[in-house]
Amino acid sequence: MIQGTAERATSCEWHLDGFQPIVARRMAESTLTLWGVPAETIDDAKLITSEVATNAAKHVHPELRRAGFIHFRISLSGDTLRFEISDPDSRPPLLIRAAHDDEQYRGLTIVDALAKDWGFEAAASGIGKVIWWAQIISHP
Repeated sequence: MIQGTAERATSCEWHLDGFQPIVARRMAESTLTLWGVPAETIDDAKLITSEVATNAAKHVHPELRRAGFIHFRISLSGDTLRFEISDPDSRPPLLIRAAHDDEQYRGLTIVDALAKDWGFEAAASGIGKVIWWAQIISHP
């Protein structure tokens, strides 16, 4: 656990039209830095956030994009971070094993390799899905 911290959480929401995944990556970095999370854990969190946010922005049906939002939540409990990115598309994410020379389909493989655990569920609102992952804070 990070010294002197209680449970913490923060969230943000962005309109899908014009959303750039780097915004979510920067939010993760600034939040985790503020919370005193070690750099190695932050680096993994930024990479995973980029992959999941990119998938959410890239693969949402166009008709959902115009009125849709991406919601990003980060929480800390003890030495466990939990991240959630929701989008209005209910189709489940697909973990595809990319061929050696394939330049796509590596996002969820990266999540699978770096996160302690991950998954997805229907959004509580009944619209869309939430992709979540957990990371254990690495201690230097």
